[in-house]
Amino acid sequence: MFLVLAEEGLVHIRHGRTTTIAGEPAADEPGTRLPITRPRPGHDCTLSGCRPHVCKPMAKGTIRGIHAILSGAFEAAMRWEWTDRNPAASARPPTPSRQTILATSPDDVAKVIAEARARSAAPGLYVWLVMVTGVRRGELCGLQIRDIDLDRALVHVAFNYVVRGDRVRKDTKTHQDRRLAIDPDTCALITSYLAEIRAELGAVGLGLRDDAYLFSNDPAHSRPWNPDWATHRVAEAADAAGVRLDIKGGRHYTASQLLAGGFDLRNTAARLGHSSGGATTPRHYADPIPEVDRRAAAFLAQLTAGSATQSG
Repeated sequence: MFLVLAEEGLVHIRHGRTTTIAGEPAADEPGTRLPITRPRPGHDCTLSGCRPHVCKPMAKGTIRGIHAILSGAFEAAMRWEWTDRNPAASARPPTPSRQTILATSPDDVAKVIAEARARSAAPGLYVWLVMVTGVRRGELCGLQIRDIDLDRALVHVAFNYVVRGDRVRKDTKTHQDRRLAIDPDTCALITSYLAEIRAELGAVGLGLRDDAYLFSNDPAHSRPWNPDWATHRVAEAADAAGVRLDIKGGRHYTASQLLAGGFDLRNTAARLGHSSGGATTPRHYADPIPEVDRRAAAFLAQLTAGSATQSG
């Protein structure tokens, strides 16, 4: 009976699916979605209305990721003398298309810091230190009181706190041990923050140990913030301030503003803890700054106008 109706175009029969009346929305129309299942034995694609598979190329990022994995595997195999060549070295992965992202402005950074401070002193200080030191989130979470020398205005960054099943305070990502200078305003913020902690502990007859962590939810600061927890707090402050910014974006801000301010690449890379001799900093962290581009435009216009006047 249904076959007769189908021949007359009154119903649509699709094997393994509900028979529909002609004129009803088809399964491939907007608002409908069919479950993706494996064809069962005896499946008839003609009756089911299956559409032919259309191959789509991999994304450029996926290809580059696969190339990096294979290249690294072959490099290890060469070190272990399992092979005498790396065939991935002769392959050319596609160049990734990167959208130009402008550096976060100081005004937007100030909004995020103000929003974080409104929540509590700890997140406000955390965001401030990310911006003025350029340290990684785990390095800042792993910072202990003894790592801060307020008399000499230095912060000793030698450890990175990671949580991957176990909680580990290990050496930094690039295995660097660096001392970063901090300004008087930053010293004053840290001094005020530590005074509040010591006052709270002193009220119950305790003191702040030298191996206590600067950022902690524990009353005695014996356990640091989870880096993921810090990421969420910064993201919440940025969202509330209406600014698109995260911790890594803060490191981009540090690199971009230092280079735009005329500070040399070597010291900028050292402050961020880059071990590639400065190659990573401009390639991945230095974003364009509109104000610098405007100064460049004014300089070129003035230079060109002066040359045109002389030639006229």
